[in-house]
Amino acid sequence: MNKVFDTGTCEKITISFDLSNNHGFIPLYTAVSLDLQNGSHPSEPIFVTPMHLTDASIPLTDAFKHNKGLLYYETYLSYKSLLDLPFKDIETRAKQLEFSYKIFDCNTVTKEFTKYDFGPYFIKSKELLSFVTLIDLI
Repeated sequence: MNKVFDTGTCEKITISFDLSNNHGFIPLYTAVSLDLQNGSHPSEPIFVTPMHLTDASIPLTDAFKHNKGLLYYETYLSYKSLLDLPFKDIETRAKQLEFSYKIFDCNTVTKEFTKYDFGPYFIKSKELLSFVTLIDLI
């Protein structure tokens, strides 16, 4: 993991997430958790794709206290509509997905990350794939 965002003197930040170049995948949702330095790992995500959105995106969130933690993004997509393709073609399309993780601080500093850390993970029994991205807040 080499994604780092320096929060400077800001105690709060906002984030957004977009996924594009889907190539037939059906985006389901993205969940964002905040793991804290004190070892606290909340069981519930701090943000999840709103139910009315069908692109796994997270619109610009309200400002939240980051506590210099670790943002943990999990994005899930269905590949059920691509099952008529050879699996290697599905894998190729998965690698062409475009990710945009944006963080905004209180001083109008914005940073965009476009790479994921882990994935694609294929869950064949459910025809899903997932990606994980970690961003360290310092």
